[in-house]
Amino acid sequence: MAHPKAALIERVQAEGRGKPQFDTERSGPDHEPLFTSRAVIQGTAYGTGEGGNKRDAERRAAEAALKALDAAALDASRVDDAEAPFEGPWPVFEGVLAAALQVANDRVARELRGDAALEAVHAFALRLYKGTLEDLGEVVEEEA
Repeated sequence: MAHPKAALIERVQAEGRGKPQFDTERSGPDHEPLFTSRAVIQGTAYGTGEGGNKRDAERRAAEAALKALDAAALDASRVDDAEAPFEGPWPVFEGVLAAALQVANDRVARELRGDAALEAVHAFALRLYKGTLEDLGEVVEEEA
């Protein structure tokens, strides 16, 4: 497995976000130094690590940053059910559909004939049916 710092650099560059920076500070007495490092990506700290030397602190910061990036990617991949696009077949409520078709048929211009009339009734009934389902609380997604 790649060193965490190398893995972080490779991942961030592959995502097109430049190269992460490691801001490392030294504290403590000379005989027992403590290094604290922050992994910074585009100005935002994603992980912090401490160690007895700079290398360990940066490794731990990179590990923390990788975990933070993984968590952010997982959160982004989870879509709340309320935000999820409607993918299934639309529920069919025969009475509502029949009423939508009747209203659409009554309101489409009488001078339309053939395919033009059929398409106009279809489009109007579809908008009416979807709008009614949305008002009733059913989830309906517009087609692209």
